[in-house]
Amino acid sequence: MDLTQAEAVMDLIHAQSEMALKAATQQLEGRLGKESEHLRADLIELLAHVEAYIDFPDEDIDPDTGAAMQKRLASIHLRVGSLLDTAHHGRILRSGARTVICGEPNVGKSSLLNLLSGFDRAIVSAEAGTTRDTIEEVLHIHGLPFVLVDTAGIREGAGSIEQSGIDRTNREMARADVILEVVDGSLPRDAARRVPGLEDRRGYLLILNKSDLGLHPSWLPDVERGAILLSCENQEGLDPLRAAMRDAVWTGAGAGNSQMVAINARHQACFQRAAESLVHGAAALKRGEAPEFVAVFLREAMEAVGEVTGRVDVEEILGAIFSRFCIGK
Repeated sequence: MDLTQAEAVMDLIHAQSEMALKAATQQLEGRLGKESEHLRADLIELLAHVEAYIDFPDEDIDPDTGAAMQKRLASIHLRVGSLLDTAHHGRILRSGARTVICGEPNVGKSSLLNLLSGFDRAIVSAEAGTTRDTIEEVLHIHGLPFVLVDTAGIREGAGSIEQSGIDRTNREMARADVILEVVDGSLPRDAARRVPGLEDRRGYLLILNKSDLGLHPSWLPDVERGAILLSCENQEGLDPLRAAMRDAVWTGAGAGNSQMVAINARHQACFQRAAESLVHGAAALKRGEAPEFVAVFLREAMEAVGEVTGRVDVEEILGAIFSRFCIGK
């Protein structure tokens, strides 16, 4: 059992959702460890070639041409980058996607929290300012964990206590993975008090609530751009909303891959160091620097990848040298 498999045991124990359980099971079976070992083997082979050329100049060992080595470095860097792209998915599976519900008072934010949760988690009232603190609830959507956060309604003229709640709302939005901005779709678009700058955020979804009262025509362009029609009163529009929430956090590298890899923060740090060393090595090679400098960066990359599985064995480089080249003949 390598280090990634030992970590997978803990992930298996603490899995909060079906997808997290699947990812932990595949890691326990050695998928991430095998990927890391393949990368490490390729780096060892590349480093062995360079160091054989350095250490045994009389053995007629030709180094790879610059173009060939650049190509091999680029290929390894691309594979490391693919693993780094799964760090976002790993964090979502382990901690949940932090999903903030925001908007004006009385647009249905607490009703939406209750509807998604399946029970009355938050107090619902026609009185503005009912929600003054953040309310959290963990739920699963399409096998993914979400941490749903209901926040204080954003409005002008709020009292000091309510304003504190609004300040917390802004802090929550700053660190959210998904933002659900809820508006009253039955009223004119110009009448809605919107939070500026949200539409440019990754994971932003506009919810046009109260569709049971009829959609105001001024919202039609937003519907064409993907705004979601919802009625908390009639419980209509939940399926499209759940699908949009899933797509907001589960897209990109590995999202549709049945053989799931989702690295954790430790793996991410190791692969980032490896990627940086590979970039420096490729730059040194391009500048025509001595092979000793290239070897330093290759060794750093190899050691960083080895830390993922807990394997850092310098003797393997010598083994690769003597197995590949006829040293001493």
